[in-house]
Amino acid sequence: MIKQITRKVLLPSALCAALLSGFASIASASMVWLTDLNAEVTSGRVESLVADLAAAERAGAELVILRIDTPGGMLEPMRVLIQAILDSPVPIVGYVTPAGARASSAGTYILAATHVAVMAPATNVGSAKPVFIGFGEIDEDAKLKATNDASAQMRALAQLRNRNADWLEQSVVAAKNITAEEALGLGVIDLIAVNQNDLLKQLQGRRVQMSEGDLVLETTDLETKESKPFEAFSWPTIWLLFGIALIALELLLTSFISLFFGLGALITALALTLGLPASGWPVWSVFLGSSIVLLFGARARFKHYFVGDEFAEGDSELDAGLLGQRVQYVSGFSLDQPGEGLVQFRGSNWQAFSDAAVISSDAQLEIVRFKSNTLWIKEITHG
Repeated sequence: MIKQITRKVLLPSALCAALLSGFASIASASMVWLTDLNAEVTSGRVESLVADLAAAERAGAELVILRIDTPGGMLEPMRVLIQAILDSPVPIVGYVTPAGARASSAGTYILAATHVAVMAPATNVGSAKPVFIGFGEIDEDAKLKATNDASAQMRALAQLRNRNADWLEQSVVAAKNITAEEALGLGVIDLIAVNQNDLLKQLQGRRVQMSEGDLVLETTDLETKESKPFEAFSWPTIWLLFGIALIALELLLTSFISLFFGLGALITALALTLGLPASGWPVWSVFLGSSIVLLFGARARFKHYFVGDEFAEGDSELDAGLLGQRVQYVSGFSLDQPGEGLVQFRGSNWQAFSDAAVISSDAQLEIVRFKSNTLWIKEITHG
C-alpha cells in the first residue's frame, strides 16, 4: 500500500522536475548581443548604444559584441559610452569590422575600454589626438590641457585592460595610426578575427577581467540577438529623416506649415549632432521653438515667393500698398481687345481692365481698383 502511494507521488514529481528543467534550460539559453557603432560618435548615437547595453543586460546576454567602424566624434559623448562599458556587468568585445573599417579618434578610446579588443584584417586604429573646433583662435594652454587629459584617460584604459599604454598614449599625443596586424604585435589589441564565427571560436574559454572578478567566456552555441533595424539609427538620423518626410509632405499639400516643422526637425538633428541630449524637454524645445519661429517669421515670405500675392478687395493694408501704384503696359487695350489687356507690376504680368477701350503702349498707367489677381487701371498722361 505504501509502495503504491509512493509511486503515485514520485511519478508526477519526476514529470514536474523534467518540465522545470526544460523551462530552466530555455530561460538560461546563452545569448550574444550584437550592436554597432558605425557612424560618428554623437550624443544621440551614444544614448542609443547605452540603451542597447542596458537591454542586453536585461535580456541576460552572456556577451556583447560592439562592432566598430567610426571616424571618431565628440569627446563628452565618448566619455559617456566609455563609462557605460566600464560599468557593464556583461563583457563587451570591441570588434573593428568589416575589412576596411577603422576605429579612429574617439573610436580608439572606445576600443581600448572594451573587455576584449579585436580587429578584422585590413582595418586600422589610432589618430586619437583631440581636434579643436571653434570660432577664433584656440588658446594653446586649453589645447595642452585637453590633450593631457585625453592622454591620461587613454593610459588609464590601457593599464586597466593590460594593453600597450605607451603606444596608445602616442596615438593621442602624436596621432599615430596602425593596422590590425601591427596592433596585435604591439599588444594594442587582443585578437584578430576574420569574421564573427572566427571571433566566437577564439573567445571560447578566454578569461576576462570584470569588476567583480575574472570570468571565463563560454561562446559555444550562443544564440545571436541583433539590435532591431530602427535601433541602429541614431537620434540625429531619425530627426533628419523626420524632417525630410515633413518637407516631402509639404510638396504634396502646399500648406506652408509642414515645411517649417520639417526645417525645425533638421535644426534639431543638427543640434543633436552638436551634443544636445536626445530625450526630454531640451530636444522638444529646440524642435518646437525653431519650427514656430520659422512658421511665423518666414511663412509669409516663403508663400509670396512660391505662390505670389493674393489680394482681396477691401484689405486696408493692400489698399495702401496697391492703389495709385504705377504699372507698365504690356499688351491689349486695342480695337481687337477693347478695355482688357496685360500690364506689368512688381516684375509679373497681371490681367487688367480699364474703362478706356483703347490705351496707347507708351501711356502712364496706375491702379485704381483690384480684386484677387486682377487690376483695374486708368491712364494718367500720354508720354
